[in-house]
Amino acid sequence: MKLGGSPVMWWVGFERVTWTGEGGEPTWFETFPGKAKRGFCGACGTRVAAVDCDIPEIGINVPALDDTSGVDLMPVNASFRENAVHWMPPVPDTQHSPIG
Repeated sequence: MKLGGSPVMWWVGFERVTWTGEGGEPTWFETFPGKAKRGFCGACGTRVAAVDCDIPEIGINVPALDDTSGVDLMPVNASFRENAVHWMPPVPDTQHSPIG
């Protein structure tokens, strides 16, 4: 299953989240029982969040945020580099993520 319609996905991790959008709290589905679940907007079905058992934060799909202009949203890790499209340069100044 492909998860996005672009060559990259942009996630940010938070310890806690307060859901304020039109859809409210996401509808959660266990994508890998006991290991991971994904949250989808109750209003439109967009995938907005992820929780993985080995990561202490909730991952939010950054384009789901109202404001994506903060400098705190600059990439620091890059996951799944071996799956990156060959024609796109790597994100500069990032570490290889322990995830993927």
